[in-house]
Amino acid sequence: LPAAGSMEVDEPFDRAWRRVSLALDRSGFTIEDRDRSAGLFFVRYVDPKAATVEEPGFFAKLFGAKGPDKTPQRYRVVLKGDGGKTAVTVQNSAGTAPEVGDAGKAIVAQLVRELR
Repeated sequence: LPAAGSMEVDEPFDRAWRRVSLALDRSGFTIEDRDRSAGLFFVRYVDPKAATVEEPGFFAKLFGAKGPDKTPQRYRVVLKGDGGKTAVTVQNSAGTAPEVGDAGKAIVAQLVRELR
């Protein structure tokens, strides 16, 4: 079973690259850059839960209430081909660690839905 923030596609790298690219486009991610030779997509993602939460009102702000962080977060979607299968992993923006938090899970879940 793949770790949180990752999945496996039962297709060779070329097909998986094309399908993941389309899935990211359809899912509303902003693809800032891509490097096919390295199997990398650089994407921006806004958590839909944060995007739909109301901003605090005037008095709440006056007394220090903060609204949700609606700043788009940057992630790397990494594809690694292995014969007829391709591993897809969501990493933090620096590419130093897998993104295992809610955002990583949400991005993978969205890709799973789109790749069906």
